[in-house]
Amino acid sequence: MMHVREPDWAYVARSLVKVLAVTAALFLAFSAADRMLWVFMDSDDERMVRLYGTAARIANPDKRLTHGYGDGRWLLKKSYTLLGEPRRAGPSEGETEYEIAENLFGTIQAPFLDGPSGSLADAIGSVDAELGVDEALTERVRKTIDELPQTLDAVAVVEFAHSMTTERLVAFNRRHRVCGGADVSYMYSPSYYDDSSEPASLNAVVWNRGMTEDDTQAGLTYQCETEPWAALTEFRRWVGLLDEGDDLSAFELDYGWLTGAAKEGVVYGLVVDRWKLAELGKLLDDPEVRTVHLADVAFDLGGMG
Repeated sequence: MMHVREPDWAYVARSLVKVLAVTAALFLAFSAADRMLWVFMDSDDERMVRLYGTAARIANPDKRLTHGYGDGRWLLKKSYTLLGEPRRAGPSEGETEYEIAENLFGTIQAPFLDGPSGSLADAIGSVDAELGVDEALTERVRKTIDELPQTLDAVAVVEFAHSMTTERLVAFNRRHRVCGGADVSYMYSPSYYDDSSEPASLNAVVWNRGMTEDDTQAGLTYQCETEPWAALTEFRRWVGLLDEGDDLSAFELDYGWLTGAAKEGVVYGLVVDRWKLAELGKLLDDPEVRTVHLADVAFDLGGMG
C-alpha cells in the first residue's frame, strides 16, 4: 500500500512569508528608485500642468476641461489627469477623466486629447482665413436659425469674414454687447491640413483666458467688452513659457504654430458656449460676420416652468 506523504505546512508557511517579504522589499526598492530617478531628472510637475494642461484645453475646445490632479511619478512615467465633459448645449452628463502622461524621455501621450471631435470639431474645421462675405451663405444660416425656437441654447462657432485685430474685436463686442467670459473663446488660428508637410495637420488655436487656471471655477474676473485685450495678453504670456523643444505633438500643436498665432494676434472666429439662438441670429446682421456654424442646440430645461 502506497503512503502519501503529508505536506510540511510549516515549511510552506515559511516559504510563503519569504516570498511576500521579498516582494515587499522589491516594491519598496522600486518605489524608492522611482522617486530618486525623477528627482535626478529635475522634473517640474508644475510646468507639466501649466504647459500640457493648457495645451490640452487649447486643442480640445469641444470639451469643458475644468481642473485636474497629479497621479504621482512612476519609474516609466508621470501623469496629470484633467476632468471635463463634452461641450454640449444640453445639461451636463457628468465628468470624464483625460490622462496626460510623460515618460522619462519627455514624450507626451494624451490619447483622448489629440483634438476636437463631433459636430463642434466640424464647425471649427469649417473656419478658414480671409474667406470674405458670402451673402447667400449668411442667408441660409439666418433661415435655419429663424426656423428654430429662439430660446434654444446653442454651442456654435461665429466665423468672421476677415480676421479681426483686438481693436476691431473690442468694437464688435461693444456693438453687440458681447461680454468676455467662460462662454466665449477666441480662435487665433484656424486648423490646418496639408499631407505634404510635416506635421500634416495642426489643431486650431482656440483660447479662453480661463485655460491657464487649474480650476476654472475659481472666480476669474473677466473684463466684458474689452476682454479680448486681456485674453491676447494672457495667451502671449503663456506662449512665452514654451521652449522650442517642448513636445506638443500629442495635441497636434507645435511651437512655431503657437508662437506665430501669438505674434499675429488676430481672431478668425469665436467659439460660443450655451448662447441663445436669438443672440446668434443678431450677429448675422453685422458685415464682419461671415456665418455662424451651429454645433449643438438644446432647450434650457432649467429655465422652464
